[in-house]
Amino acid sequence: MNKGVFRQYLAAFIGSLAAMVAGTSYGWVTPLLSNFHDPRGDLPLTHEESSWVVALIEFGNLFTSIPTGILVDRWGRKLFLLGTAPIYIFSWVLILTTRSVNVLYFVRIIQGLAMGVIYTALPVYLAEISTPDIRGALTTFFEGMWYLGILLEYILGPFLSYSTFTLVTLTVPVVFLVTFVWVPESPYFLIMKGHEESAVNSLEWLRGSKNVREEFNLIKKTVNEEQNDNRSWKDLIATKSDVRALLIVEIVVLTKFMSGISAVLSYSSDMFASTAHSALTADHYTIIMGLLLLVTTILAGSLVDRAGRRPLLLISCLGCGLSEFSAGLYCFLDSKIPLDVSGYDWIFMLSIMTYCFIFSLGLGPLVNTLKGEIFPSSTKGFGSGLTTMTDTISCFVCLKIYQVITDSYGVFLNFWIFSAFSFFGAVVIYFIVPETKGKTFSEIQKSLGVPKHSPIAIVQYDFNAANEQIEIIAED
Repeated sequence: MNKGVFRQYLAAFIGSLAAMVAGTSYGWVTPLLSNFHDPRGDLPLTHEESSWVVALIEFGNLFTSIPTGILVDRWGRKLFLLGTAPIYIFSWVLILTTRSVNVLYFVRIIQGLAMGVIYTALPVYLAEISTPDIRGALTTFFEGMWYLGILLEYILGPFLSYSTFTLVTLTVPVVFLVTFVWVPESPYFLIMKGHEESAVNSLEWLRGSKNVREEFNLIKKTVNEEQNDNRSWKDLIATKSDVRALLIVEIVVLTKFMSGISAVLSYSSDMFASTAHSALTADHYTIIMGLLLLVTTILAGSLVDRAGRRPLLLISCLGCGLSEFSAGLYCFLDSKIPLDVSGYDWIFMLSIMTYCFIFSLGLGPLVNTLKGEIFPSSTKGFGSGLTTMTDTISCFVCLKIYQVITDSYGVFLNFWIFSAFSFFGAVVIYFIVPETKGKTFSEIQKSLGVPKHSPIAIVQYDFNAANEQIEIIAED
């Protein structure tokens, strides 16, 4: 590995500590659910209250994605990411010093506010510091560090006291704050703001070389072309290529989160507690699941620049649909049919583990890759913010209705709904998602013309043909 590649990986790793910070806040509640439901626990909660604790982080996420998307192109990717660290530190201090459900609600909301900033700014930053040949791998750092944060909570939560657990979690944003301050800003942003000398310095550090003039000129040309076209956030829906870019990312984001990953991560301890009858406890299965998510995401990072984005997405959607249908079928037979399936609980475990594996191979990490690649520089921030809002809404709905559907109909229905969304995503992705492997941002924008085999092109062709017929009749 040469000096430039190493520095890009280092910058991506340190920047993605922000995702690890968000992951710890997301996973913190999972190992504590049994504590919350215990009348003698540190903070006894009802099932309704605990469901709000789980879901409110997405409520906070809802309010910062769009403002961040607009302002990140004015104030910078690095500044926004750094600003999330003090917010997280403050939130963990509140948890350490209070024992109130209302304070816990407030903490989850402000953690969600910071998470919305990270989900919007980090994919843009990772994509813009990378060279095309390793951009896919670097953008998967987001998901990998996110799962590392969750895994840390899964491992520590069952074995530490409430206060010690929270104190250890607090150290993660501190580490991010003191390390990321030394990493350079995105060269794309610096050129957008006219700071050319700083952009050259950023590129020289990231590439480990003084010979960056050719790349600098290419980036500058790309940015200037977009700015000369007077592009704005309105271009997300103003041209065919921009509409297609927005549609691609929105569909993939919706498929990712409505496939049920949020519910699986947040309620895994409850899921496994009802089916685990072996020597391994629910906490053990949760740790195994977190480890599997992390390892598979690392595997995806090594594959994405070789196999491509499109094949991994399609395989992931189909695999998620099949594994979740299988999990739902087991739960249906266990709860609704007078059959003794207790000896086959391994089917449920295998289905969930398969889902985690296949999800992390494509749908999980590649959403952030597409968010960083598909949108042009002038609308990248706003586009990322808009799609973050989509994932926030879908996550919130998924988390809040999971317990409601489980209590009213049975957990099997949740898995079948997740399965249906996965299959739906596979069909749509087949028609609209192009391959972006190894392409520069300029090449990606040129490739976003409407493909001939897509439904959009078919409708457009029929419309044009109809106009031609009308003109012929009018001439006659």
